Amino acid sequence: MSSKTYVGTKAFALRGSILDRGTVQKLAEATSLDELVNRLRGTPYSDALSSLAPPFTSRRLELALRERLAEVHHSVITGAGKYKVLEFYYLRHIAWDLKTALKSKALNRSYEETVEYLDMKAEELAGRRDLIARVLSAKDINEAVSLLSGTEFSEDVDKALASYSSKGEVRFFDLFLDHAVLTAISKEYTANFRLYASSRATDVAGVEDIVASDIDAYNVLSVLRSKLWSLPEAEVRSLLILPTHRVTLAVLNRMIVSDSVSEAARQAGWTLESAGQGRDSDEQIIDGVEDGFSTELRATAAKAFVWQGLGPGTMLALVKLLEFEVGNLAAIAVGIEARMDVKTILARLKV
Repeated sequence: MSSKTYVGTKAFALRGSILDRGTVQKLAEATSLDELVNRLRGTPYSDALSSLAPPFTSRRLELALRERLAEVHHSVITGAGKYKVLEFYYLRHIAWDLKTALKSKALNRSYEETVEYLDMKAEELAGRRDLIARVLSAKDINEAVSLLSGTEFSEDVDKALASYSSKGEVRFFDLFLDHAVLTAISKEYTANFRLYASSRATDVAGVEDIVASDIDAYNVLSVLRSKLWSLPEAEVRSLLILPTHRVTLAVLNRMIVSDSVSEAARQAGWTLESAGQGRDSDEQIIDGVEDGFSTELRATAAKAFVWQGLGPGTMLALVKLLEFEVGNLAAIAVGIEARMDVKTILARLKV
C-alpha cells in the first residue's frame, strides 16, 4: 500500500470516531466530572481513561484526552513515508509540554507542581522523553534553556528567554515555540509543495489550506501580541514566518507599524476585524481574532472529507479535527468543574 493510500485510508477509518454534536451536547449535560468520565467511557476515549481514577479533575482528564490524540497522530507517522509534514505537525504535541515546563521554570515552580500538568505520552511515543526530563531537572529557567541546545527548539527558546528577561512576560515561550514548529512545517511544505499538491481538491484543501491557515493565524496573532507586549518592530518582523499566504507580507508590515492592537487588527482585513467587534480590551480583541481563525480552520479541516479523497490532506485534517475535539472536551470538563450551566459551556466550545 502506498504512503498516500495508507494515511488516507487510516484517516477515513478514524473519521468515524469523531464525536457528533449530539454526543458532545450529552457530555456537556453531565452534572459532575464523575458522570462525564462515565459517559466518555462509552466513546473512543475509553482506553485513554482506563488508568484514570477518582477523584477526577479537569486537568487530569485533559491530559488523558491528549494522550489519545498523541497516540492517533503517532500511529500514522510510521506509514506516512515521504509525507514528512505529518511528522513536523507532531512536534506541536512536544512543544505543548515544553511550553508548560519552561513557563513553570520561569515562574520558579517546583518539579512536583509542574509534573502534574504534564503527561509526556507524546515524547514517550517519539522516544524523546529525555527532552522534557532535561527541562524539569534544571535548577532554573536559564539552565533549562541551555539544556535544549542542539534541538530544533534551541534558537527560538534562546530568543524567548531574552524577551522574557526583558519584559517579564512568560507567554513569550508560547510564541517562540510556535515559531519553531511552524517554521519547520513551512519549510517542509515550501520545499515539497508539489508532493502535497494534487489535482484532487480534497488534498489541496487538506494540506495547502491547513498549512496556510496555521501560518496566517500565527503571523497575525504574533504581530498583535508583540504590539501588546511592546516589542521593537525589527524583532516583530523576525518572528514572521515566510513565505506568507493569504495574509500577505504587505498587510503584516502595515500591522506592525500600526499605532494600536485594534488598528493592527483592522489592517488584517474585515473578517478578522469583525472577530474583534464588541470586545473592549486588547486581550479581548486578540482572543476574538484567534477565535475567528479557529472557526475558519475547523471548517477547512472538515471540508477535507467531503469528497472522500485519500492522501496526506485527509490525515492532517483528521488530526486537526481531533485537536478541536480534545479542546472542546477539556472545556466541558472545566465548565462542569466550575459548575457552569450547560448553555454557558456549549457557548465556549469551538464547533
